[in-house]
Amino acid sequence: MTPWKPAILNMKPFGREYDREFTVESRSGSGKYTLNLYTYTCTCPDFVQRRVERPLGDVGRSCKHLRDAVLALDIDSFGDELTRVIFKSPHGPYERIWFAPGPDDEIIALGIIENKPWLNLFIRRGVGQPYDRYGYSPSEGRWSYDSIPPAARDIVRLMAELPGGLPR
Repeated sequence: MTPWKPAILNMKPFGREYDREFTVESRSGSGKYTLNLYTYTCTCPDFVQRRVERPLGDVGRSCKHLRDAVLALDIDSFGDELTRVIFKSPHGPYERIWFAPGPDDEIIALGIIENKPWLNLFIRRGVGQPYDRYGYSPSEGRWSYDSIPPAARDIVRLMAELPGGLPR
């Protein structure tokens, strides 16, 4: 039985004052999309095709446009500490997030973006410490920039138990 559980990271919903539509440019400059932070929707293909079915308040519902809009608000009142760390990661937004018990019974989180060769691991260096992010390439079997988390061998074995296997 796998120790990994699918994670739904909950953000507090945005209030009625955010119930308005606004337009953002695509990052490639090839179009414009309409956002609404109250309904937490976007008209971009990523949101419409893959994220719209995620529950309202789930960080996995965030396309890059919604994520950018939330980060532009410069607020820290949404979600718990782990949710905020994962949401603010420059490598998100993640399509799948998994939780497992890690060293010292701390929760570790694994963020996956489909068709990307790197995974992102979020773990504390000890009880009460802030979360750190580590990049791992399953195909290369290495950590990014020689930044290795505590108990790395145990974590790699744990990642091998991910339901459906590690992305390649």
